[in-house]
Amino acid sequence: MGHKCLVIGDLNIDLIFEKLDRFPELGSEILARESYLDIGGSGGIFSAVLSQLGVETFLISEIGNDYFGRFLIEKLEKYGVKTNLINVNENKNTGITVTASYPKDKYQISELDILRTMDFAKLKKDFISELNHIHFTSYYMMKSLRPKYLNFIKEVKKVNKAVKFSMDTNDDPYNEWNSNIATILKNIDILFLNEKEALKISNSSTIEKAVETLKYLAKVLVIKLGPKGGMVNFSENIINGGPIDVDFQDSTGAGDNFDAGFVFGYLKDLEMNTNLRIANICGGNSVDSIGGVGKIERFVKLREDINKVI
Repeated sequence: MGHKCLVIGDLNIDLIFEKLDRFPELGSEILARESYLDIGGSGGIFSAVLSQLGVETFLISEIGNDYFGRFLIEKLEKYGVKTNLINVNENKNTGITVTASYPKDKYQISELDILRTMDFAKLKKDFISELNHIHFTSYYMMKSLRPKYLNFIKEVKKVNKAVKFSMDTNDDPYNEWNSNIATILKNIDILFLNEKEALKISNSSTIEKAVETLKYLAKVLVIKLGPKGGMVNFSENIINGGPIDVDFQDSTGAGDNFDAGFVFGYLKDLEMNTNLRIANICGGNSVDSIGGVGKIERFVKLREDINKVI
C-alpha cells in the first residue's frame, strides 16, 4: 500500500523573471532574458514534488475563481496532486508572487491576501485514518490558522495516532516571529527551517546556539543551509550533508523541494543520512532549472538520482 500525505499551506502563482542585467531602481525599467509561470507557494510546490516522487498527495489551500486559480488546479492535477480539498473563494483573487531571480539570491513581491482567512477543511474520519503524514507550510502567513493548529493536531491524533506531522514555517513577512509557535512545535515530528528562520525563532546569534534551543521542540530538526547543504538533529545526533554540484539557474522553491525529498525518505523509513541525501538531491535538482516545480520532464532525472541512493 502506498503512502498518503496531506499538505496544508499556501498556494499561489509564481511569475519568475530570470537572467536580469541589474538590480531594479525606482523610476527605471530592467529587462529579463527569460520568464516562467509556475505553481507557487510552499504548499503548492511541496505537493507537486512529493506527488512526482510517488506519494499520494492531497492539498488544502485556497484560490480565487479566476484564470490563475484554474491554471493552478490544472497544473497540480497534471503533476498528480489531489485538488478536491482546495477551496475556491469567489470574493478574492488567487495569490501571486513575482520573483526577480539572481545568481546568489532573489527578490520577491507577493500579494497573498486570500491566505489571511484560510481555514482547515472538514476531513472525514476514514480519510484521516488513511493518512501517513501531514505537512504544514508557511505558518507565519496563515494568520487565521495559527490559533487552530494545536487543536487540529489533537483532533487528527484522536482518529489516527500513527500519523506524523512536519512543518516548514518559512519566512515571516510581518517580521514578528511569534513566540507562541513553541507550543505547536512540541507536537511536530519534523521541523524544517533555513538558517535565517532558525536564528529568528530561537532568538540566537549563531546556528549552533539556535540548534541547542530548537532541538528540544521538534523530534527531528532539519536546518537548510542553502549552498552549504543541510543538517539534521535527532535523538542527540547531528548529521551534516553537503550540497549537490549543479549548474545554478534559480533558487525559487528549492527549500520546498528539499522538504519533499526528506519527507519522501522519512515515509520510506530510511536512515536519516539517506533522507538528508535525498533532500539535497531534490534541492539541487530544483536550482538546476527555473521555477520551484518546473517542467515535468525534470522529475525523470530526479527519480533516477534518488533511486541510486536508496
